[in-house]
Amino acid sequence: MTYGSVRLYRRDWSPEQVHRRVDSLAAAGMVLGHLRTGRITALSGEWETCGEQVEMDRESLLAAMIGLDEKQFTFQYWMTGDEDADVTCTLTRLGDVVVEDYDLDGFGGPVYRKGQDTVIRPLLAEFRATGPSAVGLVVDRWGPALDTDLDDIVTGGPTPVTVVPELMVLRPDIARRNFEPGRLVPFGSFLARDTDEILALAR
Repeated sequence: MTYGSVRLYRRDWSPEQVHRRVDSLAAAGMVLGHLRTGRITALSGEWETCGEQVEMDRESLLAAMIGLDEKQFTFQYWMTGDEDADVTCTLTRLGDVVVEDYDLDGFGGPVYRKGQDTVIRPLLAEFRATGPSAVGLVVDRWGPALDTDLDDIVTGGPTPVTVVPELMVLRPDIARRNFEPGRLVPFGSFLARDTDEILALAR
C-alpha cells in the first residue's frame, strides 16, 4: 500500500543542480548510501525485474539523474536517523519540467506523522532553495489524491482538483484558478492550499 508522497516540480535540471540537490539532502539527513552497507541502489523499472534493487556507484547514479529522458528513473535515499528507513525517489520529465516524487510509503499511517515530517521538512527547504526554477510542490500524506493527475494541475493543465492533498504550492495564477482566494496562503512567490498546517514545518 502506498501512503502518499511529496512531489517537487522544477525546471533547470542541470548537472550542478543535481549535485546540489543530492548534497543538500545529505546534509539534511537523506543520503544515497545505506548507513550500514554503504550500498547505493536504484530500482529496476524493467517489466521482468520491476522493483528489484540495482547496485550503482555514486557517479553512475548522478549521471542517470542528470541524463533523465522520457523514461522514469527510480532510486533510494536512506535516512541517517534510522538505517531501515528509506525514501524512494522517482524522477520523471514532463517537457521542460522535472518531477521529483519522494515516496512516503514505509512511514505508515497517522502514528508515523513524525517520520513523514523528517522527509517533508527538508523537501520544503529544497523547494524554497530552488528559486526561480521552482514550478510547484504537492504533499499527499496518505495517498487519496494519487488518482488525480496532479502533474497536469501543477503545470497549468485543465484537470480539476477533485481531491485536495494536504498541501499544494502553486503559481498564483494556477492557485487562484483552482481555489477560493480566502483558502490560500503565501509561500514565497507562490500561493498554497495547506489543509494540514504543513508549512509550519518550513519555519
